[in-house]
Amino acid sequence: MVSKILKKIDNKKLLALFFCIFSVIYFVNFERYNYFFSTDFVKFYKPNGIIIIEKIINLEFNEINFFSLYLIPKLITGILLKLTPNESVFSTTSNFINIIALFLSFYFFLKSLFIKKNTITLIFLFIFFIYVANWEWCLWKLADIYFLFVFSLVFYFLANGLYHKNIISIFYGILFSIISLITKPQGVIILPFFIASLALILFYRENFFKKIIFSFLIYLLFFPLLIFFLIKFNIDNIAVKSFLTGKISWNIAYTYSQFTEQFNITKDNYAQIIYFYFLLSKKLIYQITFIRETYSFKHNVFLTTYVLLMYFFLIINFNYLVKKYNLFLKLTILIIFFATLLYCSLFTSSEPNRFQIFYLTPTYVLVSISIEKFIRDIRFYYKVVKPK
Repeated sequence: MVSKILKKIDNKKLLALFFCIFSVIYFVNFERYNYFFSTDFVKFYKPNGIIIIEKIINLEFNEINFFSLYLIPKLITGILLKLTPNESVFSTTSNFINIIALFLSFYFFLKSLFIKKNTITLIFLFIFFIYVANWEWCLWKLADIYFLFVFSLVFYFLANGLYHKNIISIFYGILFSIISLITKPQGVIILPFFIASLALILFYRENFFKKIIFSFLIYLLFFPLLIFFLIKFNIDNIAVKSFLTGKISWNIAYTYSQFTEQFNITKDNYAQIIYFYFLLSKKLIYQITFIRETYSFKHNVFLTTYVLLMYFFLIINFNYLVKKYNLFLKLTILIIFFATLLYCSLFTSSEPNRFQIFYLTPTYVLVSISIEKFIRDIRFYYKVVKPK
């Protein structure tokens, strides 16, 4: 029954249907969702956005920092604040635009598969929306939704350029990679991701997965040592500060003193090096699991189940993904690789899915493909194999 209905509805209509359902849910919960305002919005985007728009109106372009890492969210916020009569109308307009951006992001990621399977889209939407933290951030007036949208365009144009050998698409991908730099600080990894994708998929195709694994192992082995020597030579940067303060996420830290007290170790050079390795491992665990000490037991149980099921389906059909969705898989692995290096070297957000949503979204697509394959295999077994 469901499969027959899905055959009559294409991807665009299915996404449009869920967009309408999500919009209805938003307006049903209007009193709650319409008054979500993040700290970032209140302290940065709102005041700075107003200032930027005033400077544009007064033609004071020389006083605008066009290289600000948050220029796009500030600019959008400023424009909407200028056009709307009050905070309530602004919030509704902003949220509606963000919901559109969310579903357009879905569209571009799914379009990057170059294969239209509505079942995959339906499973993807279920996986994405079943966990509130995947989508609620788009209602908090944050930069993350803009970054997700911009990255979905980068991903699509890169995939299209590589798949069809289309130089125009590659150019658009580069353009949006540059725009990502002024959307959110995570934009610093998008151009390296783009260049690495071209190099490893277009030119140096052999042993792709071995190269990624080897590179990551090299990082794990030598990055803590690099931090140690940078400290010894009094070289200061954001990565060094992150390790000196023991920052794992925005509001969670594991300091050197905590480490030595926990394991009853005397502070010396060797202990500090071991601590840096231990801290890096904690940062990595925060990336590959969504659980947090600040969450309730029930919340962490749900997240553990959610993540384990994701990894289970990615692993059991990995060979299928390599064979049938090779390009999409490689691009997703590459963005995960660069994002993991970034967040392990620095720190991530207190919330597991907010900073990671731009690479989790294509990951959910891969999980959806695997689940669809799993369902087909079960149906084949009961219809063909078992009767024999």
